[in-house]
Amino acid sequence: MAGRDNKTIRRISQAERFGKVATNSISLKGKWLQEAGFTPGMPLKIRVMPDCIVITAQNTLELWQCLEGLSIEPFNPSAAVDWIKYYPGGLRLAV
Repeated sequence: MAGRDNKTIRRISQAERFGKVATNSISLKGKWLQEAGFTPGMPLKIRVMPDCIVITAQNTLELWQCLEGLSIEPFNPSAAVDWIKYYPGGLRLAV
């Protein structure tokens, strides 16, 4: 071991470790949802208040009016329809 440099800094690699992060969740499923008027793929409106969560069907006419009102550029209905088609979660426009 005569030719070794004793001043060498040895580095030990260590993998990153990610701990579990607790996340609250609520799963709703059952035939009662359809009986209450909810169908698969239906857009939902969720309102959160202290100690209360309200889930209702999203009125697509209301959504359309929001798109019109929030448009910075002149409103383009065909572009809005394309946006709704590819919206995450798959909104469906009721015609």
